Amino acid sequence: MDKTKTVIIHLVANKVWGGGEQYVYDLIDNLKNEPWCQVSVVCKKSDIVTDRLSALSVDIRQMNLNGYMDIKSVVALSKMLNQVEGQCIIHAHDFKRAFIAVLAKKLSKNKYVSVVMTRHLVRKAKKSFFENIVYRNVDRIFFVSDLAKQEFLSSKPNIDYNKCVVVLSGVKDVACDPRFLRDEYGISDDEFVMMYHGRIVSEKGVDVIVDALSQIKDTFKWRMVFVGDDTSEYALSVKKRISSFNMDRNIIWAGYQKNVVKYIGGCDLGIVPTIAQEAFGLSVVEYMMAGKAVVTTSHGAQKEYIQNGTTGVLIPASDSKALADSIVSICQTGSFKQIGSNARAYYEQHLTYKVFYNKLLEEYLRFSE
Repeated sequence: MDKTKTVIIHLVANKVWGGGEQYVYDLIDNLKNEPWCQVSVVCKKSDIVTDRLSALSVDIRQMNLNGYMDIKSVVALSKMLNQVEGQCIIHAHDFKRAFIAVLAKKLSKNKYVSVVMTRHLVRKAKKSFFENIVYRNVDRIFFVSDLAKQEFLSSKPNIDYNKCVVVLSGVKDVACDPRFLRDEYGISDDEFVMMYHGRIVSEKGVDVIVDALSQIKDTFKWRMVFVGDDTSEYALSVKKRISSFNMDRNIIWAGYQKNVVKYIGGCDLGIVPTIAQEAFGLSVVEYMMAGKAVVTTSHGAQKEYIQNGTTGVLIPASDSKALADSIVSICQTGSFKQIGSNARAYYEQHLTYKVFYNKLLEEYLRFSE
């Protein structure tokens, strides 16, 4: 490794692709062009994750990364650190991997290693033996929203609060094709198109969408597009529920797609009725980036950037009637156009990837001097 550059090592533990993995992907995609650093990724054996990350053309290594008792990964990572002659930053994305990182740092001969992590969840801090080791030895914890930070600190962990920094996530600005979705599925211009993208799981409120749609069945001409892996048992149960409401003709299942943005461009309204608290809400901001109105829940960090009725619409979690009423109102009044325009303007000022990246880069540079 080039001893004149700071080496940044990302630890990726999931075997499936989600918002956290996209966070890492986008970050590495930018960092690899920085002249002062070089990037490596350590991940579990996963065809999906490895295939996606390999497109970045950076060093990828596989380790077990199994958690607190994974001494094998500690030793392997420490050996990797020994190969670095200068500054090194290990960036973990959960506490188990941060624990591996701090132990590897202690075992390593390299005295210029910093450990940082990103907290992608909204949960109270734990106070176990393992977490306390991380609290003492981690150099920074980046929170993707103020909600994530406040919830973490609410249990009063034994950590220097100055280590806890909010770096609100951002979304890359990508041109959206307004015709692709409609042309791909033969959707007429007089049909109101709604869309959900993400994991097809109950905590994302997919059931709530179906129940809301059943309440507006014949109110106006509409289509609903689901983008995400629809092969699970849960997804199949959702499809059966849709059939029970005789709505199959209105529903489009696009399956898992690498390029979600090309679908977003053709919708009129994004629907993200998440039930679990969102630490950031990546999919919500992707609709804002595309200049689309979005209905989401107030149960999460969405309240930090969605101004109800202005840059989006907030509804209570698990409330299918509120979702149905919002859809009808937005469609029939035509307010989705103005809300989408407002959302885009807010995104440009506060939620671009450049805003996020510059702030995180500033934090990285503190440990690379």
